[in-house]
Amino acid sequence: MIPKESLLPDDVVVIAGGGPIGLALARILSHRGVSSILFERNRTTTSWPKMDLTNARSMELFRTIGLAAELRKHGVDPDIDADVLMSTGMGKDYLLSKWELPGVHKFEQQIRECNDGTQPREAWQRISQAVFEKWLKAICDRDPRIDIRFGWTVESVSEEEQRVLTTVRDPDGTTHVFVSKYLAGCDGGSSIVRRSLAIPLEGGPIPVRATLVHFKSRDLQRLHKHGRFWHIFITNPAGGLGGAIIAQDEVDTWTTHLFLPADVEDETDNMSAEDVVARVLGGMNDPYPVKIDRVLVRSTWRPVIAVTKSWSGPHCRVLLAGDAAHQNIPTGGYGMNMGIADAFDLGWKLAAVVNKSGGTDLLRSYELERKPVAERNVARSGDHFKTHADLQTLLTRDGSDPNHVDEDTEKARETRVKVDEHYQEHDGENKDFGIEMGYRYKSHIIVPDKDSPPLAEPEWKPSAYTPTTWPGGRPPHLFLSHGGALFDELGKDWTLLTFDDNAPGEEHLVTAASKLSIPLKIVSLSHEALAKRLYERNLVLLRPDQHVAWRANSLGTEDEAQSVWNVVTGQTERAESNGVAH
Repeated sequence: MIPKESLLPDDVVVIAGGGPIGLALARILSHRGVSSILFERNRTTTSWPKMDLTNARSMELFRTIGLAAELRKHGVDPDIDADVLMSTGMGKDYLLSKWELPGVHKFEQQIRECNDGTQPREAWQRISQAVFEKWLKAICDRDPRIDIRFGWTVESVSEEEQRVLTTVRDPDGTTHVFVSKYLAGCDGGSSIVRRSLAIPLEGGPIPVRATLVHFKSRDLQRLHKHGRFWHIFITNPAGGLGGAIIAQDEVDTWTTHLFLPADVEDETDNMSAEDVVARVLGGMNDPYPVKIDRVLVRSTWRPVIAVTKSWSGPHCRVLLAGDAAHQNIPTGGYGMNMGIADAFDLGWKLAAVVNKSGGTDLLRSYELERKPVAERNVARSGDHFKTHADLQTLLTRDGSDPNHVDEDTEKARETRVKVDEHYQEHDGENKDFGIEMGYRYKSHIIVPDKDSPPLAEPEWKPSAYTPTTWPGGRPPHLFLSHGGALFDELGKDWTLLTFDDNAPGEEHLVTAASKLSIPLKIVSLSHEALAKRLYERNLVLLRPDQHVAWRANSLGTEDEAQSVWNVVTGQTERAESNGVAH
């Protein structure tokens, strides 16, 4: 039987995949007045603990759609710190090293006290993906603009010049074909959408596999032998990274990963979940058993470092986001958080095209802006993993038996000092604000500065965010003289920040925006000395995703203003006809 085509309205976007990225995208589109229909092959949200940190930048983005405070209600208690420990095994009475990371309240205090533009607006939030997805799906279920269909499996996608055909099988086994203008592929690492378009992955698995056990336990006397923790990284008998344990909720939910070489037989196949956990926790030493109340999930997985060659079909009607577009080692927590940023970038652009306030060049800019970020972050996740992998070299220096590190000798004490120095020197795994907040987009919808001679771009480094409004970047957060945050003054759509009441150009941008039906909020900050210094120009135009689209000290005519708008809203042909060089 040939399935009947269901023609969707032009303003309905199809989303393949109901994980955190697909759900976030649906909500972002709804926030901007665009409806969606979401297909997810699973009948319920995940029980897998795939991620456990929503980072500071993701929390900033969730704040823009009013969800940050609500998300925190479902996460780890804000008074609990997020310390990361390194150990040769929990049977020992000492640690190799420790990263002291703050809980939400301490992080918020740090943000408040360091009002120099280097900090995020929001602290991070520890929350397991299993909890995160359930929370976000409930929000989407209540949203009249979102049609969620769990248990519906996307089987293939075909992109044509003017439409997308999505073949879907419903829970009863009936096949349907939905016809839409646009589709977002948020369907994970094995993406059917990506495979339907024959888009290759560039990269692949690394030579490691892991046995995961996700479980419930209240055996806190043994689990908290070294105090509360977020992660403990534990060595193996050869001195390498043997495994890790993650505190998912600081109550009774935990995850262990046992790392093994990919090219050797997996001896855990015949081990119970309890024995796998005991082996991870024992590290280089004897197994360290804990009482497990219930095993939630057990699986084997392989870390992958890869980015897709293209992020869209040739007509930019099918676009990829999240793990469908990039995959990385979990170290650093970049995977889901990169996907959240994908969703916000793609969401505002899709909404602008659907609502006709932006041109199709917005969609062509998506890959240009997001792919370099993914490539850099994916590589950085490998750097963080190497920090742990290099431990073996430190423990076996001069041909030493790695187990000597546990001995009461001068050599062992020297080794432990070197290990601690190594970890303190390479502590960016969850502190690299340059990676998380400092990325700067480069594309045809970003207007470059017109300084003559051209100014050098501010230094970028992974470990810290440099406060700047260099076009394409996220501008600095700071608290204003009245105590409120500058970010909280920004509009839902476009925002023009003005830092000099006498700077010509504001009226031209406002008039041009009105003629083009572009929503624009004006925020005057001429009386804010710190903001004026950090924002570097008299006029700074911010996109709906809070990135700088254009900046200048003045603007001479309305024609120039219209040219700026044509570029930043993706109307490249119109911009070129007005003589805008790009």
